[in-house]
Amino acid sequence: MATAEREKMYECEVKRRRVKEGGGYEPFWKVKKVVDALADADTEFRCKDCGGEVKILGKTSKTGAAAFVEHKRPADAEFCPSGLAFKRATDGRESHASAHPVN
Repeated sequence: MATAEREKMYECEVKRRRVKEGGGYEPFWKVKKVVDALADADTEFRCKDCGGEVKILGKTSKTGAAAFVEHKRPADAEFCPSGLAFKRATDGRESHASAHPVN
């Protein structure tokens, strides 16, 4: 029995804070490897290419596989250059940002 191939992205964006020039903090998104983001206890994630919601998988794997993310919304995977559905599409579609980006 064949298993369905999963979308696996090993990098994502994590929300961080930096000091603003006039004082205080401002949020920004930084690209990180998923395993590093988990080790650093980051809590907010999004796709590095389309900005869509992602879910973290494989973080408790005992087989030695690295943690990864995949799109929560199928529509994001269909039009994101990192999405499995986009990579498999043969209809000449163009990539675009998520209709529901994580801010």
